[in-house]
Amino acid sequence: MASSDTGRTPAQGAEAASASSWPLRKLQSFTPGLWSQYKAYEDVFVERAKGPRRFLYRNTLGRFKTEKDLLNDVEQSMIEYKTSIESLRKDSKYTLDKVVIGESDLQRGRTDLRSTGKQIQSVISSIYKAESTAAGLMDRLRIIPTRQSLELRAEVASMASDLKNQRHVLEERVNRISEYGVRV
Repeated sequence: MASSDTGRTPAQGAEAASASSWPLRKLQSFTPGLWSQYKAYEDVFVERAKGPRRFLYRNTLGRFKTEKDLLNDVEQSMIEYKTSIESLRKDSKYTLDKVVIGESDLQRGRTDLRSTGKQIQSVISSIYKAESTAAGLMDRLRIIPTRQSLELRAEVASMASDLKNQRHVLEERVNRISEYGVRV
C-alpha cells in the first residue's frame, strides 16, 4: 500500500496542507464577528432581564450565604450609604454657603450700582448746568463784536459740544444700569 504523498511534488504537498487548514482559517476569521454578535445579544438580554437576574441570584447564590455574611453585606452597604449621605450634606452646606455669599455680593452690587447711578445723575445735572452757563456766555459774547470774542465764542462752543457728548455718554450708562433692574 502506497502512502497518499508518494506521487506528489513538494508544491502539491503544500497545497494539500493549505487545503486541509482552510476550514480552520475560515472559522478563525469568522470568530471575531461571532463573538461581537454574542456580546451584543448578551447585553440586550442582560438589560431586559434585570429583575429575573436579581431573583435568580437571591434564590440560588443568596441561599449559600449565611446570616452573618448577609448581615455583613447589609452593614457594608449601610456604611457606604452613610458616607455618601455625609458627603452630600457637606456638598449641600458648601453650596448653600456659596449661595449666601453670592446673594450678599449681589445685594452689595445692586447698592453700588444704585449709588453709582445717583452719582452719574448728579454729574449729568452739573454738566447740564455748565451747558446752560456756556450758552449764556455765548449769548454775551455775540453782543461783543471783537475778534477776541469770536475766538472765545468758538472755544466755548467746542467746550459745550464736548459737555453735551459727555452728558449723552453718561445718560447711556444710566440707561444700562436701569436695564439691570436697578432703580436710579
